[in-house]
Amino acid sequence: MGKIRPRIPEGGAITDSREMTMEQYSETMKKRLGKEYLRFADNILEEVNPVRNSLVLEIGPGPGWAGLRLLQKRADLKLEGIEASPDMVRVATANASDEKLKERTLYRTGQGEEMTGIPDQRYDLVISRDSLHHWTDPRKVFMEINRVLKPGGKIYIHDHRRDINFPGRLIVNVLSWLIAGDMGKYWKSSIAASYTKEEMTAILKELQINDWVVDANLMDLVIYKK
Repeated sequence: MGKIRPRIPEGGAITDSREMTMEQYSETMKKRLGKEYLRFADNILEEVNPVRNSLVLEIGPGPGWAGLRLLQKRADLKLEGIEASPDMVRVATANASDEKLKERTLYRTGQGEEMTGIPDQRYDLVISRDSLHHWTDPRKVFMEINRVLKPGGKIYIHDHRRDINFPGRLIVNVLSWLIAGDMGKYWKSSIAASYTKEEMTAILKELQINDWVVDANLMDLVIYKK
């Protein structure tokens, strides 16, 4: 595989800018990654199978599409999201309303490292899609997840992996425009900010979290607890 490049941290919250509002970002992501959001929801149902009537916490929901697709597949679930960007909270809330899911969702501004106001053992399931590489301190987020998760609760965290091999690099460098369009450059920077399976395994070992599984495939990193 060769030498793995050092991680290049990516900025935290994504907010409105002169180039793009978060409404525009939301529509672009929905168009480009619609199938990926559905696949994420399917993977959660297949891999960890949430218990009936689960209350779900989504960390870093962005425009909300990943969690909303999960709710559409399981009518018994409710979801709360914690998001660093107030602009994304605005958009996710609007998207939930447009998708007729307003009564089953609640988004708030906050950081995964410090989930102020969330009581212990509140959630049956914690999920996150492509947010891990934005976290300032994954160790703090993991400890907070352990705090707010009910005993026997489940986890499904998906992100990029930095140590992609040659076929993965080919997909990113050659096909990124076809897959992601003008968002391809952000895909590359997100990969550069992501972690490896070995790095995540070492962090969990350091925290003495022994019941979470770290797995990796061609392009992605997944952390889960069934």
